[in-house]
Amino acid sequence: MPELPELEAISKYLTKKLSGEIITEVETYFHTVVRKPQLNEFKTLLLGSKFKKMFRKGKFLLVELEKEHLPLILYIGFGITSRFAWGDKKLHAKTVLKLVFQSESSLIFHDRRLQGSIWLFSDKEIEKMPSAIMNRKFGPDVLSISLNEFKSRIKKFKGEIKEVLTKKELVSGIGNAYADEILFEAKIHPFTNITHLDSKEIEKLFLTCKNLFDHAEFKITNWLNTTDKLDNQRFWRKELFKVHLKGGESCQKCGKVISSIKANRKVTNFCRFCQKPRNKNFI
Repeated sequence: MPELPELEAISKYLTKKLSGEIITEVETYFHTVVRKPQLNEFKTLLLGSKFKKMFRKGKFLLVELEKEHLPLILYIGFGITSRFAWGDKKLHAKTVLKLVFQSESSLIFHDRRLQGSIWLFSDKEIEKMPSAIMNRKFGPDVLSISLNEFKSRIKKFKGEIKEVLTKKELVSGIGNAYADEILFEAKIHPFTNITHLDSKEIEKLFLTCKNLFDHAEFKITNWLNTTDKLDNQRFWRKELFKVHLKGGESCQKCGKVISSIKANRKVTNFCRFCQKPRNKNFI
């Protein structure tokens, strides 16, 4: 699943590419992913609308459109395998939505597991949008809060730090992959109980998150502008990541083998030498 830095970079890239473009063709497949409105209305509203801008909200992307002075918002929620492709003539496997623009450029949203979701709202429904989609309470965006607010919020949670860090009730925007990277850079073992972290370690965690996300967004934006390839997440992460999905490889900092543990269908990667465990019995 694309996470915060990737979504930030993609939204800015597509705004630059598509701002002012008119949608001339709308093709839909696997219609269960398009949640609202009914398919005929969905296509009718999109066709002929003007792309204004795209922006990120948590781990969702929103597209501002306008049709005959009617403001529209296309709300895109990503599943584990949801991706965008830009300019491809050939449809990808499990393509859900294809938009063709006046310039003949195209944007494809494909989703191998069909876990994503798409909504389209008119201006009369925009105020209802968050409650209609987010049926569980989300925390504030991780890039928008202060250190003091982060410390205050994290005190309300219990458990291991990686599990807490990825809870959307804490903050919105941190997923499994970047949580591994944040904890590695902060030198905190992922299975450390949050009650064992002192104020300075929480501060280091917060600042590491900000710095890592800023760096990742900068690098991904450069790659997008150079390659024009949106569907290139594996390449970005191979270049950016130091531990996630690199179990069995050598740690870039100490040269020891990176550990890999899988639980609840999620992989956790860390260096047990750079990220010292608090529990001496931990392997």
